[in-house]
Amino acid sequence: MQLYFYGISGEGRPEGCGLATFTVPGAGIVFRARFKGNQDECEYAALLALLEFVEINPQLFKHRTVEIYGDSFTVVHQVNQKMLCGRALEPYRNMALLYKRKFDYSLSWIPQNENPAHGETQRV
Repeated sequence: MQLYFYGISGEGRPEGCGLATFTVPGAGIVFRARFKGNQDECEYAALLALLEFVEINPQLFKHRTVEIYGDSFTVVHQVNQKMLCGRALEPYRNMALLYKRKFDYSLSWIPQNENPAHGETQRV
């Protein structure tokens, strides 16, 4: 099952105010929440909210491959351990890695214009 995450900070919002969103198109699920943080923190918050959703709703994902996509180069490459992670983002990255021990998921980068979760931020 394909899942998508997106986080944004700035862009017409007060400084430090952002948005974390994810969508599970195959199940008709859209999640949006305000999040206080910079761009990277908002992107991690979106991924972590999605991972928590998967964990607490195992019936939706039973016997399915969980494929997660996001347009955050930083988050995708840090979680896949292909990019160094600074101290400020380590707690977020480590939490995402902890979820990998709980259930199997893949994490891949996609362009922003192919990310349905990005479109959900336009509706807020």
